[in-house]
Amino acid sequence: MPSFERLARGAFRRLRTRAADVPYFAVCYPSWVAAKRELGRRSIVDVDALRAARRSDRVFIFGSSASLNDIGPEEWERIAEHDVFGFNWFVRQDFVRCDFHLIRQIADSNDRRVWEPQITEYFGLIERSPHYEQSILLVQHEWRARAANLALQMGTFPRSHRVFPWHTRHGRHLSYSFEDGLVHLTSSLCDTVNAAFLMGWSEIVLVGVDLYDRRYFWLPAEETRTVDLMRGAVASDPHTQASSGLIDVMGRWRHELARRNVSLVIHNPDSLLADVLPVFSWA
Repeated sequence: MPSFERLARGAFRRLRTRAADVPYFAVCYPSWVAAKRELGRRSIVDVDALRAARRSDRVFIFGSSASLNDIGPEEWERIAEHDVFGFNWFVRQDFVRCDFHLIRQIADSNDRRVWEPQITEYFGLIERSPHYEQSILLVQHEWRARAANLALQMGTFPRSHRVFPWHTRHGRHLSYSFEDGLVHLTSSLCDTVNAAFLMGWSEIVLVGVDLYDRRYFWLPAEETRTVDLMRGAVASDPHTQASSGLIDVMGRWRHELARRNVSLVIHNPDSLLADVLPVFSWA
């Protein structure tokens, strides 16, 4: 195909994307303006302070899969000797102190009757949890960051927590600086792994990222989340991220990180990510 045709097709796709963004922008921009004002009243940490808050060279990144319930008390104590980094609905946990938590998209719907109670619940869990008392919140801060922006606008965003704002970088490869942003491909796990790399850990352990089903640690074994039921799924179905390309991304990033002397491993040997990542061992 001639190069001018490729350029024309690319330009058309960009215009179509921007046109689709117009109604979304109309909703999100006012909350972004309010969020910028409110964030200025919070305790903001810079990159140096963020990195200095690490307690070890190993970080455990926590998803929300049901396998978290299989971790025993002694192992939770060992995990607590290192850094704990949560994302998404790990805020429901009552297992371990959480040192860092990444916040991106939370709500499952554009319907205010759905997103408003979800956002209120989510940030209320952070505010009330003793495991989150000292957490640093890594918060997406850009006009499309609906969850955090709305929470700041609504006044439900925790006031006592330290905050590190970040923005999205588009691309397939890891970002090499916070100034460039965090890469978001298929899942908030991508942003969290990218952040962990930039914060300087030499070993990144993924926990509670099973992908072989849609069970979650806070629900009964045969139940799944409402959003999965709305998609026609049941608890035993593979997670939506299992076919999203996430497994390939983590496999590629494993090698990219290894070239920087950082290891990316998976805690649960049954996780679908064990096909592309080494399994963690305490040995």
